[in-house]
Amino acid sequence: MKKRLHGFLTLLLVLVVQIGFAQEKTVTGTVVDDQGLPLPGVNVIIKGTSSGTQSDFDGNYSIQVDEGETLVFSFVGMMQAEYRVGASNTVNVEMTVDSAQLDEVVVTALGIERSEKSLGYGVSTVKSEELNEVRETNVLNALQAKSSGVLIQNQSGNVGGSTRITIRGISSLSGDVQPLFVVDGVPISNSNIASGSRITGGFDFGNRAQDINPDDIASVTVLKGASAAALYGSRASGGVIVITTKKGKAGRAASFQASSSVRFDDPLKLPDFQNSYVFGDQGELTVDPEIPINADGAAAGLPGWGPNINDVSGQTYTNVAGEVVPFEIYPNNVEGFYETGLTNINSFNVSGASEGGEDDYRLSLSQTTQEGIIPNSALNRLNLGVNAGSQLSETLKSRLNFNYVRTNTQGTAAAGANDPNVLTNIVNGLPRTTDIGLFDPDIDEMGNQLNPVGLQTNNPYFIARRNAAETTVERFFGSAQIEFEPIEKLNFLGRAGYDSYTDQRLTKNSIGTLGRFNGSYRDDFIQQRELTLDFIASYDWIISDDFNIQARAGTQWNQRVLNRTGNVATGLTVPGLLDPGNADNNSPFKAFSDRRIHGVFGDITFDYKGWAFLNATGRNDWSSTLPANNRSFFYPSVSASVVLSDALNFDSNVLNYLKVRGSWANVGVDTSPYLLDFTFNPLTSFFGQFGTGGTYPFNGNLAFGSDSSITNQNLKPENQENYEFGIEFGFFRNRVTIDATYYKNTTTDQIIFLPTPQTSGFSSFLTNIGAVSNEGVELEVGARVLQTDDFSWDLNYNFTSNQFNVDDLGDLPALNLATGFNGIAVRAVEGESLQLYGPRFERALDEDGEPIEDQILVNENGNRQVGAPDNLGEIFPDYIMGLTSTWRYKGFALTTTFDYREGGKLFSNTVGQLRRDGLAAETAANGRAPIVDSEAFMMDESGNVVPNTIETSAQDYWTNYANASIVEGNVFDATFIKWRELSLTYTFPSEFLTGTFVKGVRVGAQARNLAIFNSDVPHIDPEASLGGASSDLQGIERGGVPSTRSVGMNVSINF
Repeated sequence: MKKRLHGFLTLLLVLVVQIGFAQEKTVTGTVVDDQGLPLPGVNVIIKGTSSGTQSDFDGNYSIQVDEGETLVFSFVGMMQAEYRVGASNTVNVEMTVDSAQLDEVVVTALGIERSEKSLGYGVSTVKSEELNEVRETNVLNALQAKSSGVLIQNQSGNVGGSTRITIRGISSLSGDVQPLFVVDGVPISNSNIASGSRITGGFDFGNRAQDINPDDIASVTVLKGASAAALYGSRASGGVIVITTKKGKAGRAASFQASSSVRFDDPLKLPDFQNSYVFGDQGELTVDPEIPINADGAAAGLPGWGPNINDVSGQTYTNVAGEVVPFEIYPNNVEGFYETGLTNINSFNVSGASEGGEDDYRLSLSQTTQEGIIPNSALNRLNLGVNAGSQLSETLKSRLNFNYVRTNTQGTAAAGANDPNVLTNIVNGLPRTTDIGLFDPDIDEMGNQLNPVGLQTNNPYFIARRNAAETTVERFFGSAQIEFEPIEKLNFLGRAGYDSYTDQRLTKNSIGTLGRFNGSYRDDFIQQRELTLDFIASYDWIISDDFNIQARAGTQWNQRVLNRTGNVATGLTVPGLLDPGNADNNSPFKAFSDRRIHGVFGDITFDYKGWAFLNATGRNDWSSTLPANNRSFFYPSVSASVVLSDALNFDSNVLNYLKVRGSWANVGVDTSPYLLDFTFNPLTSFFGQFGTGGTYPFNGNLAFGSDSSITNQNLKPENQENYEFGIEFGFFRNRVTIDATYYKNTTTDQIIFLPTPQTSGFSSFLTNIGAVSNEGVELEVGARVLQTDDFSWDLNYNFTSNQFNVDDLGDLPALNLATGFNGIAVRAVEGESLQLYGPRFERALDEDGEPIEDQILVNENGNRQVGAPDNLGEIFPDYIMGLTSTWRYKGFALTTTFDYREGGKLFSNTVGQLRRDGLAAETAANGRAPIVDSEAFMMDESGNVVPNTIETSAQDYWTNYANASIVEGNVFDATFIKWRELSLTYTFPSEFLTGTFVKGVRVGAQARNLAIFNSDVPHIDPEASLGGASSDLQGIERGGVPSTRSVGMNVSINF
C-alpha cells in the first residue's frame, strides 16, 4: 500500500514541478458561442502541429504561439474556426452552430453509424466521462443508474465478482438472458462459468465483461429493443451493449495521457449484532462454567441464546485457544475480520492522427491491482490495447484493433451453505464472546489448523489463507477490417473478429479442513474462443434533394468453441502438494462444445427531407444447435421516425424539437449445443448402501451413464415479437430534453426442460412450450437547470417500469426454474411474474379451505408453524430510477448519482441464521422478556380463531419465526435507495500550465456505494444475490461476501 501511495504522490510532485516552468509570451483569449456564453473544452490547436490546449470553464485559453501561425478552434456542434496570429496577444473567438453536427451520431448494430433523429427505436448512450467519473474495475458497475431499461446488479463484494445486467426484463425462461456485448462491431464473450454449486457452496469468478478496459471506451450504446438489435441475429434477444473504443484525434501527431487512482474499500453493510448475551440455551449456560467448552456453543447451546453478560460477570470459560478466560463481549469481532481493501488503477495512453484524420492510432496500457476486504484476496489485471487505422489509398482504408488482458485473482470466497469454505457463515456465526484475534495465526509449525471454532466449523483465517481459490485468465480479443470504396457512395467492408481466453482455476480444501478433513482440490482449465466474419456492402443513393436511400446487405459467420478439462482429487497425503499422484482418488472430467451460426441480412433506410425516416431490416440465420428441418429461421423488423419540429418548421424558443417514432420486430432464438443428441457420459462413482459405494474404473472396467433428458428432433427456435413507440422533446434550445418510450416484448415457443414421470426413466423432456412477455415504459430527462457565466447545474433522470408476465405454460400449472434449500424456489406460474415460492407460516382456513392471508396461527406454545408452500412475492422490482446531478463552478465539478429500486422480494438465509442463533440485534430487544406474537392468532378451546395471547420465550419466538423450514419469515421487501457515486474534480486553468509540456491536469476525489436508504432488509445489502450473472437464482441470498463502500482520489494529466 505504501509503495502505491508513494507512486501516486510522486505523480503529483512531477505535476507541481512542471507547472512552474512558465514561458514569457503567450496569446490569450475567450471563446464564446453566438449567444455570448463561454464555451469550455474548445480545442485550440496550432495548425500543422500537435501542440494545443483547451478552453477552461469560463471559455478562457492561453497558448504559446509564434506570430504568423494559425490557431484552429474546434468544438462539437460548432463550425471550426481559424485565426491567424498577428501582433496582438489577444484573440477572442465567437463560434457558430454547425447544423450538420447538431444531429448526434449513434453507433448501432454491426457498427453502423446513424443519425439519432433517424432512429425509430430507443437507445441510450453513456459517454466515457460518465463511465470514468468514479473509477471501477468492472465497466458494468459504472453503468448503474445511468440508462433507462437497464437493470444492473452487483452480486457481492468478492474481488473480480460478477455483475448481472438485463435489458427490458428477461426474454426467456431458459436462464441466460444476458445481452450481447459488441466491441467496435465485433461480438465478444461475457460468459460467467461457475465452479461448484452456488447453493451449497460455489465460487463466482466473475463475468468476462470485466476484462474491458474502461479507459479505452469512448462510449457505450445500449440497444434495447429487437428492432435496434435485429441485425445481430438470435444472440441479441436480450439486447446489445455496443462499445466504441477511443481513436486518435485528427490534427494531433502525438497526445499523451497518464492517470492514476487509488481507492479504499470497506464493507458497506455488516449485520447489526446484539452485544449483551453470551452463548447458551434459553438464557442459561447449560453447563458448569468451570467445565471446558467450545466457544461456538457446541457444548453450551447456541451462539447467542445464553445469559446476559452481566449475569456471568466474574465467571470464566475455555476459549477456542484452550485458555481459561473471563466472559467478555467483543463488539467488533466480525468487523475486525474484514480488512480495508485497496484498489490502484494506473493507465497510460498515447494517440495521434494525421491532420485530416486519414491515419490514426492509439496505444494504451493499464494496470489494476486490488486487495479485497477478505484476508488474502487480491486481483491483478494488465490491459494492453492497440487501435490503428490507415487510409491506404483513395479507395481503400483499414483498421486493426487488438486487446490483451491478463487477470489473476486469488482468495475468491465461496457463497452458499453446507460447505466449509463459506467464510461469511463462519464469521457471522461467532458468539459475541469470541475474540477474532485468537484465530491468527491459523496454523502451527507443522501446518495443522489452529483454533477451529468447533467440531464442524473452521478457523476463518485458515479458510481464507489455506483454501484460497485462484484463477488466472489470459484473453485476446480484437478485429481487423478493410473498407473498399470503388466509387462514391458505394462501400464494401470485410471484418474478422476474434475473441479467445483461457481460464485456469484452482479450488481446494487443505488437509485438516473440518468437513473435508482428508483434503481435496479441483483443477479446472477452460478455453473459449469465438470467430466472427462479416462482409457488408452499402450504398447511399441520393435520388433528389428531398429523397435518398441508404441500403446495406451482408453476411455473418460465427463460431464459438468451448473446451473444459480438469480433475477432482480427494484424499491427499502430503499437505500442500496439489498433484494427482498425491491423491487417493482422481476423477478427471472433460467437456467440449462447438456451435456455429451463419446469417445473411439486409437493411434499407428511406430518408425524406431529413425529417421522415423509414427503416426495414431482414436477417436469416442457420444455427447448428437446431434440428435440420428447423435450422433456418428468418426475422424482419420495421421502424419509422418523424421529426415534427423539422416537418412543421417550428420557430419556438420553448419547444424546439419534437420527434415521434415506432418500431416492430420479430426475432428467432436458438438453443445450446448438443441438446438434440442422446449421449453417454463416463461415470466416476457409484452409490451403495451402508458405505458400499465406490469409484470407476471398478476392477479395471469403465462405466457410462445416459443423459437424463429426452431429446427432441422437432425443436423450433424461440420466437420473440417486439414493438415500441416513443416521443422525444427538446425545450429551450435543448436545455431540457425528454425521451418517453412504451414497449412490449413477447417470446413464444420457449425452449424448456419439462419434468417427466419417474416411470419414464428420465428426469426431463426438452420441448417448445409457453410464452412470456415484458411490457413497460421508460423515461429519460436531461436538463441544464441553471447556467451563468461561472456556474452550471445539470440533471439527468431515468425511470423504468417493466412488468414481466408468464403468459402461457401449456398444461403445466407451474415450473420451477431454480430450486434451493429448505424448499425455496424461483417459480414461473401462468398469469404471474416470476416469484419466490416456498413454505409459509400456517394460517387459518376459510369455509372453502383456503388460507386467510392475515390470520397466521401459532401452536399451543405460542410459536409459528410450518404451513403449505405458496407464492412469496415477485423477484423483480416494480420500477427503477436513476438520478445524476452535476454542479460546475469554474474548474470545479461535483457529480453525484442515486439509484432507486422499488419493490421485489429477497430471501435472506443470512438474516434467518443470525436470528435463529440469537446474534441479531433485534433478538435482544426488551431484555429478552417473554413475547406475545401480536400479529398472530390462535385457536381457542372451541376451535375459534382469536387473537394470540400466549407468551413464548424470545428464543422460541425467533427460532420459529426465522425457522429454516419456513421460508416466509426470511423474505423481505427489496426496495432500496443507494447513493451510488460522488465525485469532486478540479481542472487546472490553461494559463496555469502555459509554458510547460503539460496540456491539461485534473485531480479529484471519488466515492462509490456511499450509503443505503429506505431499505427494509436488515443486516445485509438488499442488492445481494446468490446467483451469478447468468443464474436464475435471483432474489435469493445466502452466505455472500458483503458489498463494499469505496472512497479514493485520482489524477489525470494530458501532455
